Formats: sequence, structure tokens, C-alpha cells
Amino acid sequence: MKRVLSLILLVVILGACGQQNNSSNEEKHEGIIVNIEKGTSTGKYIILTLPSVENINISDKTRDELINLAQENDGVFYHVSQEKYEELGLEIGKRIVGYYSDVGESDPPVLLTDKIEVISQ
Repeated sequence: MKRVLSLILLVVILGACGQQNNSSNEEKHEGIIVNIEKGTSTGKYIILTLPSVENINISDKTRDELINLAQENDGVFYHVSQEKYEELGLEIGKRIVGYYSDVGESDPPVLLTDKIEVISQ
């Protein structure tokens, strides 16, 4: 009886060890850049995006008004290094996709990105 239980326990343990999760934990968020500001303490760019800007004239909005819009419409902040900012040519009006694995606690949230892609001008 001990051999049978030992064998079953061994099979269960080895089966659990063999399972690997190959799927990535990355999620993605798509949005249009509506505000860019260079952070003074970190040297990184702080980019605010909104999922959609239809029926919104962002050119006449202050930064605070854009943050309020982002809070109401699932907007997010990204922190981007100067190298990545220049490499991608990020500017207001471009649609980007950010791949992230962690979310900072703020409103709107700060997405800690692993990768950003520009998908349209």
C-alpha cells in the first residue's frame, strides 16, 4: 500500500513540475497621445493617452482638463525613456499600443511598459 501511495504522490509531483505557462503575462492598451511632458526628476517623458478622441477637441484643453478626460474615459499614463521617445518619434495625435505587465496606482493609471509600438500617425 505504501508503494502505491508513494507512486501516486511521485506522479502528481512530477506532473505539477512539468507544467509550464508559456503564455505571456503582458496585456496591451491602445490609445492616442493627447499630452506629453518631460519629467524633471526622472528624465523620462510622461505620455497621456486616451482610447478615442472622437468629438473631443484636444488642442484647446489644458493638461488638467486632459487628465480629467482620461479619468472619465479609461486613459492612461506611460513613462518613456528619452531614447525610446526619440526612436519612435512620439508626438501628440499618434496612436500607440503599449504592452505592460504592471499598473501603477494612480488615476489615470500609469502603465509600466515593456514595449510600445506606433500604429498610426
